[in-house]
Amino acid sequence: MIIRKNLLILIFCVSNCFVDLISTEPYYNSYFLKELNKCFESDNGDKCKEMILLTERMQLREYYKGNLKCQTSILGLQTELIRNIYFGREKGNESGKTIPALIKNC
Repeated sequence: MIIRKNLLILIFCVSNCFVDLISTEPYYNSYFLKELNKCFESDNGDKCKEMILLTERMQLREYYKGNLKCQTSILGLQTELIRNIYFGREKGNESGKTIPALIKNC
């Protein structure tokens, strides 16, 4: 009886860990893309600066994996974010090419 109970708890814990691993990645990508679009559309400099730091970590991770296409797309996205924050280009046009390239290459 005790072995059966311990086995049930073990199966529950293992399956719970796999659900977390599977469900977080698409949510993160979706959330990340929504925040990028908000950053390009609005004038929220602080949130955009956080996005630059996040993309910096992402591009370094892709570099260490050897995924140079994805890394290059992330670098292009960082360039557009920086241009949007510091140089005040027209809103809404920057994400037209960089976000689809990011989706395609990553």
